[in-house]
Amino acid sequence: MNRDRWIQAIVALGLLALIVWVARHTYWDEVTITTPPTGAAARNPYYALTRLAGSLGIQTNMIGSLRALPPDGIVFVNSLYDDLRHEPLESLQAWVQSGGRLIIRGNTLEASEPLQIWSGIRPPLREFESARPAAPGAPRTPVRPQAPGAPRTPVRPSAPRAVPRPVHDCRRMAVDIDGVADGHSLVLCEALPDGFTSERVPSWSLSDSQGIQALRVPIGRGELTVFGPFFMLTNQGLAKGDHAEIFIAAAGLKHGDRLEILSPTRAEPLPVLLWRLAAPALVFLFVAAALTIIRHLPRFGPPIPAAAPIRRSLAEQIRANARFAWRTQKLKSLRAAIRQALDEAAQRQIAGYALMGPRKRAEVLAASTGLDAATINAALVADSGGSVNEHRAAITLLDVCRRILIDSDPNKRPQR
Repeated sequence: MNRDRWIQAIVALGLLALIVWVARHTYWDEVTITTPPTGAAARNPYYALTRLAGSLGIQTNMIGSLRALPPDGIVFVNSLYDDLRHEPLESLQAWVQSGGRLIIRGNTLEASEPLQIWSGIRPPLREFESARPAAPGAPRTPVRPQAPGAPRTPVRPSAPRAVPRPVHDCRRMAVDIDGVADGHSLVLCEALPDGFTSERVPSWSLSDSQGIQALRVPIGRGELTVFGPFFMLTNQGLAKGDHAEIFIAAAGLKHGDRLEILSPTRAEPLPVLLWRLAAPALVFLFVAAALTIIRHLPRFGPPIPAAAPIRRSLAEQIRANARFAWRTQKLKSLRAAIRQALDEAAQRQIAGYALMGPRKRAEVLAASTGLDAATINAALVADSGGSVNEHRAAITLLDVCRRILIDSDPNKRPQR
């Protein structure tokens, strides 16, 4: 064999060795990739719950408030905190005791001390309490809380129930009916580290050695159902383990029931609430706003031009005032105006006229106009009690004096 043949053989052996190594170190396995929800499942946190109920013939309805609950109905509340700030807990208690069936989550029970006292279901920290004071250092005998008024019976520690060990995050739990095990078990995933205890005998419960994870207790003529795990009733959690069967069995749902689900998204919108509570005020506000907007809108077409202000001459104003005074027979103001006009004309021609007394003014005017001094003096003196004829004579005399002085003024402007 020549050299090329040896090189080809070595390359072929190398490729064959690589293929054998890859084949020996490669295996095929299935990998589950969780995809995010889309469509209605992404928008509605109760999508899986409503689909489950619909497949079993159970009608579902979204409500926005606990104010008007249907009698003898079934209501699922994911969180009581927001709604109970507006709705008192006592009204919910009366509804359950009169025949309503309430379904809540464990975190709601833990957050409400009044709800624990009323329902008799306690969080894990209140599971056991001492029957009597014990000696220092001596072990305390645990007792399970009983119904109010019932004697407290000590509970001896018992061995855990024989149930299979948990697989990953899921574990199998026993089902009790009216406090007695019925031999069935269901798988619950992501259970609470410790369960709840109840002062009432549960009609249905799911528990293991760690305690109760889900239970239904009778209260009056109604029932209260509590689910411990948070993840159990979500869209993703309802499909795990036996969560769907646990929910239906714990809530006691059957074909033909109607399940009301409290959903804040279905609450009454703010505009609808305002219209229901203050419709007259809103109508008045809208009308006032509309009129204000219309008032400030631009007008169609050019605006009407403003008329130029017309000012009457001084002579027209005097004649108008004189005609008014003559017509109303109130000549005192007209007599004072004529006398003021005469004084202004005399001051321009007679030196020192403003400093003269009435009699001296009458003599100076008589010398300048050729009229009688006594008559001028009588006209200059204001007489508020004179008759109309006296005022007319005085006005006429004073106006004649004024005209004579004006005509004899060498500095008079020529009339146009």
